[in-house]
Amino acid sequence: MKFVSLLALLPLFSILIAGCGSEISSEPRELLLAPNDFRNSSLSVLSLSEEQSLDGPSAQVELQGPQYRVLQSVVLYEDRELALSALDGIRSDLVSRGEAGPGAPQTSGVYQHMLGNDEAASLFFIEGRALVRLTVTGDNRVESLDQLAGLARDKLAGG
Repeated sequence: MKFVSLLALLPLFSILIAGCGSEISSEPRELLLAPNDFRNSSLSVLSLSEEQSLDGPSAQVELQGPQYRVLQSVVLYEDRELALSALDGIRSDLVSRGEAGPGAPQTSGVYQHMLGNDEAASLFFIEGRALVRLTVTGDNRVESLDQLAGLARDKLAGG
C-alpha cells in the first residue's frame, strides 16, 4: 500500500521539481515591458493582449512614446529547449530571406524591416523558457533596441 502511495506522489513531485526549475512566472503579461519600467519616460500603452496558444501562454504589448514605438511579445514554452527550437526556426527563416545574419545561439540578431509606414528594428531572444520578440521604431531604433532588450531581459530574469 505504501508503494502505491509513493507511486501516486511521483507525478506530483515531478511537477513540483519542474516548477522549481523554472525561473520565469507562468503569467507572460507580468513579464512585458510597461511604462513604469522606464525612468523619465512618457510612454503609454497602446495595446495589450494575451492568449493561450499551442506553444504556451503568450502576451503582447505596444508602447508609444514621443521618440519611438515599442512592440514586445513573450511566449512561455514548457522548457528552454522548446523555446530554443522555436528560435532556430525563426532564425533560419530570417537568414533564408536575407533579413538577418545567423545571430548568437540565443538570439536572432537584429534585423531591420518596415512596420506599416515606419522603419523598425527587431530582435528575437531567449530568456529562460521565454521566447521574446522586441521591435522598435524611430530614428535611433537599433540603439534603442539594444537598451530595451537589456530592460526586457532584466524583467524576465526577475531583476
